[in-house]
Amino acid sequence: MPDILRDGDVLVRFACPTRGGGYRYEAAWSAVLKVLSAIGGRDLSAARLLEGHLNSLQLVALYGDAGQQARVLEAVRGGGLLGVWGADALVPLRFEKGAVRPRRLEGAKRYASGAGTVGLAIVPVDEDGALHLLLLDTGDATRVDLSSWDHRGMRATASGTYDFTGMEVGSGDVLGQPDDYRREPFFVGGIWRCAAAQLGAIEAIVAGMTRELFGSGRDAHPLQMARIGEAIREARTARLWVEDAAKQVETCAPDMQKADIDRVVAYSAYARLATEAAAMKVIDLAERAIGLGSFAIGHPVEALTRDLAVYIRQANPDAVLLGHGRVLARDLLE
Repeated sequence: MPDILRDGDVLVRFACPTRGGGYRYEAAWSAVLKVLSAIGGRDLSAARLLEGHLNSLQLVALYGDAGQQARVLEAVRGGGLLGVWGADALVPLRFEKGAVRPRRLEGAKRYASGAGTVGLAIVPVDEDGALHLLLLDTGDATRVDLSSWDHRGMRATASGTYDFTGMEVGSGDVLGQPDDYRREPFFVGGIWRCAAAQLGAIEAIVAGMTRELFGSGRDAHPLQMARIGEAIREARTARLWVEDAAKQVETCAPDMQKADIDRVVAYSAYARLATEAAAMKVIDLAERAIGLGSFAIGHPVEALTRDLAVYIRQANPDAVLLGHGRVLARDLLE
């Protein structure tokens, strides 16, 4: 686990104990945004791990029973890291067919951030079109294969494949009801947390570029000053999108109409797209402004630009743009 996550109470800060041994997820959107962006500006891999941890804390608070909450609370009080592993490997995770109780699993999850470090993970399993959430112990190092993550960035997330084949699933491992995982606004809507971590890196890159240009006197060139101005604008635009999405998602009223929830989710999805666009622009501006030195190992912006270029990529962004754009377009038509 990155040292930055061992400092203070960041892993347990938002879990408020309740009578009966459980907890509430008490996390003001502004506080979560602040911690994710702050850590993202220092170490994007650590911010990615923290985002998964907070996602897991929220899901167990929303859908878990008192026993499951107590299990999670004990783990995080002991410094344990949680995760949410959703991506199936070539052999997707599923229940063994025809298995009697206790049921067993077969298959694996890939892109499992913190594999080998995460002690409890939430993993979705599809069965006949319904998505079941399982809360499973994932501390068995023999099930981990980190060689599957061969990407040039986000290496310190220790992402890899976790093989669940043969693992028994008890009744206490099943979290909530089928398809709770897809319930909005905390499924797609929760993407604002990833954007918050990325925002921190964007702002840190802008600050690093500005310090270097001013420190070397190159800010005197109008084109360099223009790059600084453009980068500030991009970072500020991304922040406004992320702040708005975070506030709307995390303050949704329980009785909100579906059309209103769809709109909130769309804003969160678009915040992620806006952050991606800002990140690509800021990376380009920083590399042009600083030059070859920005690619040197150990340069203040090198790790951030490398990791951010990987982290901003998401599955099928065109579908996100079109699908959620249709939701937002309805307001204009009305």
